[in-house]
Parts: sequence; C-alpha cells; structure tokens
Amino acid sequence: MAKPFSITRKLRLYKGESGRQVQIRVRLRTGFETEIPVYDYVNHIKTPISVKEEHWKKGFVTGGKYHISVRDLNFLLQKVERDVEDAVDDLLKKNVKITRENILLLTYINEDNALDNDRKIASGEIIVNEDGGAFASQDEFVDYVTESDDPKFANLKRKMGKKIYILDYWDGFIADFAPDSYNSPKTAIEQYIERTGDNCVASLFSALWLSGFFTNIIQYGYSSRKDGTNPQPYTISTIKKYEKHIKHFGDYLFSELNILSNQDYKRFKLNEGVKKQKLLKYESVPYNNTSALYKKEFDRFYKFPFSDKKLELARDMFVMQTWFGGLRLKDFSSLQSENFFRDSEGKWVMKFVQKKTEGEVINIINQNYLVPLLDKYNSGFSEFHKPLEYNLLLKEAAKVAGLDRLMEFRTEYAKDSKATIDYKPIHEQISNNWARNCVVSILCECGFQDDRISSFIGHRDKKMIAHYKTVHQKEIKSMMEAVRPDMVTEL
Repeated sequence: MAKPFSITRKLRLYKGESGRQVQIRVRLRTGFETEIPVYDYVNHIKTPISVKEEHWKKGFVTGGKYHISVRDLNFLLQKVERDVEDAVDDLLKKNVKITRENILLLTYINEDNALDNDRKIASGEIIVNEDGGAFASQDEFVDYVTESDDPKFANLKRKMGKKIYILDYWDGFIADFAPDSYNSPKTAIEQYIERTGDNCVASLFSALWLSGFFTNIIQYGYSSRKDGTNPQPYTISTIKKYEKHIKHFGDYLFSELNILSNQDYKRFKLNEGVKKQKLLKYESVPYNNTSALYKKEFDRFYKFPFSDKKLELARDMFVMQTWFGGLRLKDFSSLQSENFFRDSEGKWVMKFVQKKTEGEVINIINQNYLVPLLDKYNSGFSEFHKPLEYNLLLKEAAKVAGLDRLMEFRTEYAKDSKATIDYKPIHEQISNNWARNCVVSILCECGFQDDRISSFIGHRDKKMIAHYKTVHQKEIKSMMEAVRPDMVTEL
C-alpha cells in the first residue's frame, strides 16, 4: 500500500551568500505541504546546510567546500530525510495533527535532547538516569557515559569529545595518516554496522572483527539506495583494496595513537585456509579490460558531424583529453587558456602541474587533431561540461556516432567461484577514463616505441603499454603476412 505522503529534497528559492538552503519537502495526499530545513549540529550549534546550485544534482551534493566532506554531507541529507519520514509516520500513527512545527520537533528531537543534556551538564544541573536515580555532579554523569558500552550513548560520547568506536577515529586517519583514496571503505563499514549492529570499539579492533566484516560484505554486497534494496556484489579488487586500507587504519591505531597494544588485525587474511573456508572463493588473475578505441574508430568519432552542440562539445573534450596526453580528469578540467602557448617553431605547447603528483608537465601536443579545437575554444574552457554530465553526454555522442563494437569486459565478484564475462557496446561503457587508454592504444597501433609513448603520457609503468601491444598485435600481424609459401618446381 502506497504511503499517504511523499518526501523529496529541494533547494530553497531564496539565494543566500553560501548558496540555497537544503530542505526536505513533505506532501500529503490531503493537500498539506511544508518544507523542513536540513541542519547539522556543529560544536553544539544548529547549522543550516546551504549548497550552491551548480553543486546540486538530483538531490545530491556534487561539489563545493563545507565543514564536512561532500560524501558525509550526502549521508547527512539521507539521515535527515529518513528522520523527516519517520516523524510524519509517527504523527500519522498517533493521529497527531500534521504541522510544520510538529514535524520539525520530531525530526531533530534526538539532536535537541543531546544539546539540552550538554547544557545541563555544563551548568551542573542534576541529570536523572533511566533507573530513576540521579547523578550528583557533571563529572559523575560524564564518567557513567564514558564507561558505558551501551550504543545509545555513542552520539552523546562524540558530542562530549569521547572517541570510542573505530569510525570516531576515521576522519583523523584520513586527515593525518593516509591519502584521501584510503577513505573508500568508510561507507562499507557504516553499512555493515547499520546492518548488523556490530560496532567495533577501537581498542578491540582485531582479526576477528575483520573476519566478520569481510564475510558479511562479501555475502550481502552494497547498496547505493537508502533503504538497502537492489544490492550489488563487490569485486575482488575492491575487497582486496578495502583489506589494504583497513589494515593501514589498524597501523594508525597501533603506531600513531597507541590505542592498540598489539597488531592482531594483521592475522586476518582473505586467502588463507582450505578452499571452502576462504573468504574469496577463487584467486583472481591479472587482467585489463580493453577499454580503448582503435584509430579508425577514434577518427570516425573525431570527424562525425553532430547536430547537437552538447554532444559535439563532449566529443571535443574527449579528443582534447586524449591528445593532451591522456590526462586525468582532474588535470584536464583545471586547464585554462593560459596553459597553452606556441614554441619558437609555432607549435602549440601545453604546460600544467599535475594534481596527483604535483609535478610540472610541458608537452608538445598533437597539432593534427587539436589545432582546430584550440582555435574553436580560444576564449577558454569555461563552457566545458561538468564531470557527471560529460560522461553521460560522451556515451550519448558515441551512440549517435555509431560506436557499437562489442567489447569483452571481465568482472571478478568476490562472492562467485569464477569471473563474469559480458559483451557490451562501446557507447555503453565509454567514459573520460578511456582517454589515456586511447592515446596509448593508438600510438601502439601505429607502431611507436614504448619509451616514446611513456614519455608523452607521463606514465612510467610499461605494463600498460605492453598490454595494448597484445591487443592490437600489429607486429605479429605484419610478421604473419610476410611469411608466405615459396613457389616450388617439380623435381
């Protein structure tokens, strides 16, 4: 049976200095409609969340700078949305009048109660516990909460500055000890705790907890939906990456904070034990999905006459990203017209600093493909599509241009006993990540030497280049064509 109300996220029409305030719209079948503002509680202060319109896509924050990360901000929106839904449900069940004030009160009741408790603690007021007893002082109450293992005190402990569970230390791990890329397991840990209630006290972090965590996420996978539906399985590469990152977090607790007295967590292994006891059912094999265009396909895409200017721009962006040296999207999207100049011979040269390595790159770019595009966009790249829109339009452009060759894609899921092989057309899979693959692939196809290719793309790993030589096999093809049967006369 459908619910008698709907919940959606929106931005307030009024625009403030920090953007438009995020609100949760409530609509009842009866015609009642109201909007509940989204707040975060920072240092005991109710803080409204505002987002600039360019960083707001279909109810999710996609960029900008906030007091918490973009990912955490989206989790906050999901939480408040659930709390609003629960508040309306509760009012309907108890037959209480639906008003904006009542919904707002129930949505933030836990946060407001925690603030009130903090106020009472600070003022030295007596706080009554659940058994009817009372704490004679603020210190007595703080000691009681700190020493309690009851999960209902978790939020209060955090507000009191007490770190208990592993996720209480996670932000410090990323900020002070590990690269940002090591933040990837955090969502999986949050979903696991929510699903099982197995919240790990930091001082008890061990191989036993890791075994339970990995067994569960391999079995249940992950869901990008707030209700946990439509779960997707984890790949072996993701699971192994999580193992590496979480063990590094254990190193942080052990060596940096001295919270752990031993390194028991290192005893956990994904591949130990007899076959039926392994967490991973089979050993993955090194492979690369051939995500690149042949030169003939690339040239067809390059010359295709698009009638839709958005699709034409997406194609032009991909061509530039490829022949600028297969740039990473972060580097490509940060380029400005001042990054380009002509050398003494009149050739276009590009100069920029890589985001990942912070190394300066000076590259002679492909004049044959790019001079017309640099002339077309000589006023700068401000009109370029945003990353999410860019990839969607790139797929549409490839479809319109007829790039429908079926390509083999191998996926190794952690819960399976063998790899999954799918054949999908280029236009369904192409993305900005193909730019580097395409430049390597085309240069290999043309027979250029490995060191010249790696010098152009700034990539030291020769394995990537060797892979594309096996894909195109140009040298083997020419060798086979050269070996022919001799004409033999009768003896």
